[in-house]
Amino acid sequence: MLVRDLVKGRADSVHVMMTAYNGAVILLLALFMGVTQQKISAGMGARDFLYKLSMLPMPAEEMLLGTVCSFTVVACCGYIYSNVRRLPQLFRYCAFFVELAACIFLLHSTNLLYDGVVLLLLADFMYCYQGEKQLKIMLLLMAVVYGVIIYSASMLRMDIISFDVYLDYYSSGVQGILLAVKNLISYGNIMLFVVYMVVLLQEKNRENAEIADLNYRMIMTNEMLNESNNRLNESNAELNLANKKLREYAMTIASLTEIKERNRLAREIHDTLGHALTGIVAGLDACMVTLDYAPEVTRKQLEKIKAAAQRGITDVRRSMHMLRPDDLEKLVFRDALRKLVGDFSDASGVEVSLQFDSFPENLRQDQTDVLYRIVQEGLTNASRHGHASQVKIFMLGAGDMLNIIISDNGTGCPEIKKGFGLHHMAERVELLGGTLEYWSEKGFVLEVNLPLNMQG
Repeated sequence: MLVRDLVKGRADSVHVMMTAYNGAVILLLALFMGVTQQKISAGMGARDFLYKLSMLPMPAEEMLLGTVCSFTVVACCGYIYSNVRRLPQLFRYCAFFVELAACIFLLHSTNLLYDGVVLLLLADFMYCYQGEKQLKIMLLLMAVVYGVIIYSASMLRMDIISFDVYLDYYSSGVQGILLAVKNLISYGNIMLFVVYMVVLLQEKNRENAEIADLNYRMIMTNEMLNESNNRLNESNAELNLANKKLREYAMTIASLTEIKERNRLAREIHDTLGHALTGIVAGLDACMVTLDYAPEVTRKQLEKIKAAAQRGITDVRRSMHMLRPDDLEKLVFRDALRKLVGDFSDASGVEVSLQFDSFPENLRQDQTDVLYRIVQEGLTNASRHGHASQVKIFMLGAGDMLNIIISDNGTGCPEIKKGFGLHHMAERVELLGGTLEYWSEKGFVLEVNLPLNMQG
């Protein structure tokens, strides 16, 4: 940016030098023509001077005023081009035609003795119009400029006073000096124009280099962003795969735990209730044999059978107590459900919402056990069979009924087959005098209604 500003400052400086140089040349030329005309008029050679002309020369005061005014307009247009960057396109075209008209009038006022102002006009256009599209417009306008100037010169050729007429007034030595000065002035203006073009080209090249460097950096940045996005997509894919495996593992663990619990329950029933029933049946067979001829022996045997039955009942109660979830033993029912939902959501990745509305606090133990198992089975089915990502559980106490709705956004099932889980849920609900309903509509919905026979 510093180099570009420096080059831009150099271009402005050269443009100011060209303007000042051409202004000085125009002023000196007008003074030269005016002074020469005054000397000729004051001397004795006025008749010979007028004889060489095809028209009367413009008065010195009018010529000086016309050249100064027209060059001032050209300089003002150049200043506008240099300092007002964001000009409307229409305003630029208007400024161009004003500067063109002022340039033609200036050439006419100086009798085409100095055409260096055309290079100043070209410098103004080069400074203002940049870019491929604007360059084409500028070249077209410059062609118009040269055409108008050439046409004006050819049309005015008969009505101008050549430089040689003014030179004839002076001696041969002075004429040589004046011609040399005129040529030096023209060459100096050309040199300034060349320097100005070189500075502008340097500026253009540096801007192109900066644009190319910026484009390269943008390309590299885009490539880095694409690479980062690819790595992020790969990481997301790996994370999704890991989450899927984790959910499968969690469901496998839950299934293995269920199988293990069933096996333990089967063993417990076999070792306790089965053993007790076997002893009871054997004792009753013995009583049937001794009932008729040994009533006393039968009575003692029945007492033993009663004791065995009581021990069996005690063992069954102990087994049922062990089957009750540990969270229901340690926590209140709401907190136990929240813990169940939280543990399931953490293990499976399923988003679960649990809401209570007018939910009673003093439920019986068998009711809390059934509700806990229903929520547990509903969550398991939503994840395992429905592949749901969201589950909503709503519990409402309305009057003397308790309503539980479990809904998910899973795949659902057009034909619902009552499996082991739904069968046992229905059995538990029916034992408490309630109803179980389920349907599939944009997922799976399970609704349970239980009578509120609460403990006092």
